[in-house]
Amino acid sequence: MIRRLIAALTLFAAGCSSTTHIQPAARFKILQINDVYKIEGLEGGQLGGLARVRTLRKLLESDGTKVYVMHGGDALFPSVMSKYFEARPIVDIMNMLDGDATKFDPWMMVGLGNHELDQKDDRILLARLNESQFIWVATNTYHCKSENDCAPLRTVAENVSEVVGLELDDGLNATVIGLLYPITKSYARSTDVISAARDAHFTMADHGSDLTIAITHQDMPDDIAMAQELPGIDIVIGGHDHLYHQQQVGNTWITKADADAKSAIVYDVTIDTRGHMHTAPLRVVLDSTIAKDPAIDARVQEWMAQLSAKIGDVTYGTTKNLLEGVEPAVRGRETALGNLLMDAARDHMGTNVAVLNGGSIRINDNIPPGPIKAYDMEGIFYYKNHLVAFNVTGQQLLDMLRNSVSRVDAGDGRFLQVSGLNFRYHPRDGKFIVDAADVEVGGKPLDLEATYSMATIDFVYTNGTEDGYTLFSDATRPPKIKTELEADFRTTVENYIRAKKTVTQSIEGRIVRN
Repeated sequence: MIRRLIAALTLFAAGCSSTTHIQPAARFKILQINDVYKIEGLEGGQLGGLARVRTLRKLLESDGTKVYVMHGGDALFPSVMSKYFEARPIVDIMNMLDGDATKFDPWMMVGLGNHELDQKDDRILLARLNESQFIWVATNTYHCKSENDCAPLRTVAENVSEVVGLELDDGLNATVIGLLYPITKSYARSTDVISAARDAHFTMADHGSDLTIAITHQDMPDDIAMAQELPGIDIVIGGHDHLYHQQQVGNTWITKADADAKSAIVYDVTIDTRGHMHTAPLRVVLDSTIAKDPAIDARVQEWMAQLSAKIGDVTYGTTKNLLEGVEPAVRGRETALGNLLMDAARDHMGTNVAVLNGGSIRINDNIPPGPIKAYDMEGIFYYKNHLVAFNVTGQQLLDMLRNSVSRVDAGDGRFLQVSGLNFRYHPRDGKFIVDAADVEVGGKPLDLEATYSMATIDFVYTNGTEDGYTLFSDATRPPKIKTELEADFRTTVENYIRAKKTVTQSIEGRIVRN
């Protein structure tokens, strides 16, 4: 596989440089990853993981070309490992991606993701930034002592820059900026992306920068809007969407790799003597045919052993079928795992239906047929939630299902896993549509005037408007029912599995895309 990959990358580089017959003035490569939560990779380490990223980096560097590693954010949180060790393992492993954990790596740049700001105590974030042997790029994110007292993040943490200048060949220069969608926390805030990008781009262009690379953490439509507004940005290294995307807007390339380094994006960039950039992105799947770097893999296993000692080796039961928890599945279609979770919730709460947004299922991995262990539960239930119940009308239920599928191809976390109902959806006029006639509740056609009891988690009930569920706004949120049955979601599922001993949920046609 490595030989085939070398050949593919060689042909790829030749294809990029052959777009012009003018002698290139500068050449470099970019290795892009984003949204990496599991240092070990997926499916027991068979797919993705940072040990394979190191292997790919060494391969790209083998011809002597400069290789810049760029990470699109969400590097520190959330993960089971980071939950127990405050993100120290991920920084430890990322420090090794240049082959020397003690040496500063000026060719590696990481943008801030929204989950970098998850922790209530800013000392955790600042400690990890200071431990990093690479550059964090934070153009529009500020550290705040109070609402009106904010300063660039670099003023309180080492290894952070607002912009990074890259010295290329033949006197050419590039600028890297890091942009996080607007967010406000008690100790940090990020400002408007397009305004910050415009200011940084034109300021650096006035200082002689020949190329602008933006590391962003926002939705793909927002990246597209930025590229349309600012055509002078040459490459957008994107994160946040978790699924592979590639699009060219004018002359600007926008890419996002699959989360957890399931894939990486490689750019082989040449700049000709007229200052024109020539490149095209290549997606590289980091599967089991690509060897893990031995040093990084050994360190990963050390951290995994420490995690196992922390959480224990409890087995709750077994599953007859594959329980898919990877984000493209739980955020895009019916899964046996989603069915299991919602069946347990509906059974406990005694409701007509149960729903859960796929974004709340955090494991981003599959549980193969066999034992269901504590590590699996830690991944699924990264966040602590309680089950709640309330009544909805048939029309409100239909509106929820329509919102659920509205961004299904984007891998959006609003997509619902369900129990007690089944529905079909289909594309129409550029949108995804759910017709009332295509919904059944309890095996009967949906009645828009009827009232149905629904179970979900308290996060959806309180914050569902963040995913477009307007029912849960303060003005329209339905009152709770069955409050005496409210219980911890994880405990409920564990008890359900223990009682069943072997769970048999499968993909049953609850959600069908026509």
